Amino acid sequence: MSSTEKFIMARISGPYGIKGWIKIQPLTINLNHLLDKKAWWIGDEKSSISYTIETSKIHGNTIVAKLLNIDDRDAAFGLKNKTILVPKEELPVLEKGEYYWNDLIGHTVVNQDKDNLGVVQTFLETGANDVLVVKGDKEYLVPFISHVILHVDMEKKEISVDWDKDF
Repeated sequence: MSSTEKFIMARISGPYGIKGWIKIQPLTINLNHLLDKKAWWIGDEKSSISYTIETSKIHGNTIVAKLLNIDDRDAAFGLKNKTILVPKEELPVLEKGEYYWNDLIGHTVVNQDKDNLGVVQTFLETGANDVLVVKGDKEYLVPFISHVILHVDMEKKEISVDWDKDF
């Protein structure tokens, strides 16, 4: 694996059929970021291996794919729960006010009263909007919507929110 920063784009949920296909749960809105690739990095942020994609396609809300040299259900099952990563430089440039989740993980979250709520651990997709999972003295679930997220300071790694400490 190269030392290039990689972002998690999907999770392998398990085998699909008996001929080595895998079923993938995308963690991105634009599925073409996955479907357009000739290879995927599979593993985790610390260690991943490049797999050549023989074919991939959308299947309902998921993607199914056949990887080179993954030829039976057992081999496909060995990839279950691993993540698919994409090098950061291969991702599209974002518009102002847009962020990749991975860029916000680790940011400190502070409310208008200057209370430190904690640090962004991960995100949840709720269908209506994304939610920051912030861990400090307790866990906060902060909606990532414009009237709650007041400012994101990428240099200071800080997110200002309109969120009461007692929520």
